[in-house]
Amino acid sequence: MTDTQYRVSFDIACMKALRKVPSKVMERFHDMVLKLMVDPSRSGLNIESIQGARDPAMRSFRIDQGYRAIGYLQGGDLLLLHVDEHDKAYRWATNRTVQFNPKLNRIQVLESLPVEIAESPAQEPQPGPEAARSQTLFAAYPDSDLLSVGIPAEELPRIRQYQTERDLEADQGALDGAVYDILFSLAAGFALSDIPSLIVAADAPPTQTLDFADALRTDESRQEIFVPEDEKELRRFLNGDLEGWRVFLHPEQRRIAYHKGYNGPALVRGGAGTGKTVVAMHRAKHLADEIARDPGRRGDKVLFTTFTSTLARDVEGNLKTLCPEHISGGDPTIEVINLDRWVGEFLKRRGFERSVVYFGEERDRLDDIWDEVLAGADLPEGLTNDFIKDEWSQVVQAKGVGSEREYFAAKRVGRGTPLDRRKRRDLWSVFEAYRAKMIDEGLAEPDDAYREAIAILERDGTRLPYTSAVVDEAQDMGEPALKLLRAIVPKSVADDRNSLFIVGDAHQRIYARKASMGTCGIDVRGRSRRLRLNYRTTEMIRRYAVAILEGIDVDDLDESADTLSGYRSLVKGGEPERHGYKTKSEELKALTQWLSASHGRSTDTSSVAVLVRTNAQLVEVEAALKAAKLSTFVLKNNMFDDPSKTGIRIATMHRAKGLEFDRVALALLAENMLPPRHALQRAVDDAGRREIIEREKSLLHVASTRARSHLRISWHGSRPTLLLE
Repeated sequence: MTDTQYRVSFDIACMKALRKVPSKVMERFHDMVLKLMVDPSRSGLNIESIQGARDPAMRSFRIDQGYRAIGYLQGGDLLLLHVDEHDKAYRWATNRTVQFNPKLNRIQVLESLPVEIAESPAQEPQPGPEAARSQTLFAAYPDSDLLSVGIPAEELPRIRQYQTERDLEADQGALDGAVYDILFSLAAGFALSDIPSLIVAADAPPTQTLDFADALRTDESRQEIFVPEDEKELRRFLNGDLEGWRVFLHPEQRRIAYHKGYNGPALVRGGAGTGKTVVAMHRAKHLADEIARDPGRRGDKVLFTTFTSTLARDVEGNLKTLCPEHISGGDPTIEVINLDRWVGEFLKRRGFERSVVYFGEERDRLDDIWDEVLAGADLPEGLTNDFIKDEWSQVVQAKGVGSEREYFAAKRVGRGTPLDRRKRRDLWSVFEAYRAKMIDEGLAEPDDAYREAIAILERDGTRLPYTSAVVDEAQDMGEPALKLLRAIVPKSVADDRNSLFIVGDAHQRIYARKASMGTCGIDVRGRSRRLRLNYRTTEMIRRYAVAILEGIDVDDLDESADTLSGYRSLVKGGEPERHGYKTKSEELKALTQWLSASHGRSTDTSSVAVLVRTNAQLVEVEAALKAAKLSTFVLKNNMFDDPSKTGIRIATMHRAKGLEFDRVALALLAENMLPPRHALQRAVDDAGRREIIEREKSLLHVASTRARSHLRISWHGSRPTLLLE
């Protein structure tokens, strides 16, 4: 870089301002930025100081005759802050200052209040009931407390004016992002002692003063400042290919995703909306970046895998915009594939002759085999056919039981019906017969495929190209799947450094599999992290969704219990709507009216979704919306949610996992639909019924947390599903 070139970065406020200017101004702004980075000596830039500005480093940059960009210039680093019409841009710049906050380890852009407000005395806590009634929102905190957690002294007069949380939310745009996060966290009930871990990355350097170039690049600064790595990334940013989540991470998210090296498997947990999948994708990018920088690692790959093919497609689509250089082409560095498909392709290459059964006619044939085996068996008294099939799935297959002796020793935690040694012996003869018939007919269940793949990898000492695996939604994977992942990237690879990066949340477990990392040979001790801030949903939606899970005991994906304690959102929002109707037709009519109103509030129909429990309901909703002349887009399994496609999204609750929308309607939640009546009727015992109810609650929790700002729940009949009460 020559002395005349600038290292350009962008404050998040600049991005927001750009969305408001005419498209021609946006194009000229792009041209101006490229000139600044490549050849600032070209004519037409007109870089000027701003007379009367509180901060002498503020500069004005000419975009065209009517518009100016405002930036902060220090040495060769230029931080672009704002874009507006000429006079408005200058007024904006006059009252702003840019400074490094050592307590928060970040650059902050602060707005000065008018003199009459700024010079008013700060309010301190006052004792007594009369004073308590007149206290402002943060009157319980002396100035010294607020300063101690990083609130700049310049912000105190403004903060002392807030009477309610609504006042705070209304003023969000005028506050530095970190200041707002601190204040909202305090208002939401976090203690002062919690603030450092929420706002500052855990491994941030000790309080110090950094030069401007280094201050721009701290994890905390980059929560709201984009620093492009090169001209290619800058062009993608300016072209709108990089959405906010791809650029701005919470410092804790960035610290976890871009950690230089975990000395073994790492586990990241967190409630819905805390950005686990975002962290996982950034981790994959970071690992691929490391491979690209090292010529000696040519051919190394990162495996990004999930439980469902649908989520894998969504992730692949997002990675194509986050890091297209690693995901595109004939030999991508990041391979995105759901685990079942990976196993199927691996076994096919190795000549595995049995067909792995997932659904369709072969699935029906497995049901026939069960019927044949059970019809000719001498079954233990009191055990139903459904119980025996469930025992096979949840114990024998889930735990990889291969012999009668292993079955005698197998733990059956959570199974409601006890089995003595005699009953286990009788059952084992049934299981052996079922397995033998499957093999004879050339069929295999997914767990059989996992075990066969593990056996091949261990027997042959196969060296796969993956030096790391990133695993999303791990709570939905059982023991065989996790053991396979350990075999795909074994401990011997690079001394286990950066081997497995696993994210999940057992509160969102919607499939009937449980496993612990330790049992599967994945040791995450000392490398387990927890995200607590929900960036997707409002606080009121979060509370509603968490209340659905009340009374459910949840594991931490390893050997202990988990909790959502400390899990918070940073926007209050309104209460979710709840509506009951006498008939289905009345409910669907009211739903279309709500959607029509939602469409009127926004031209982006893709930000509105209707979620239902079953595919049959999906068809009913689609017909009702089309009859009302509403544009729709049905999200089916294995279909990527293409943001370029217009239309209100309609999907099942299972399909919506991993997605998010501004406004969400959960519809047709009648008493017998959630849980589905047939599922409860097939439950083998009380423990089985409890497990079904808990999974359905988790599904409803997941569906509720797809909503960013508005959630509507509706049903018809005498009452809603009991899960809502």
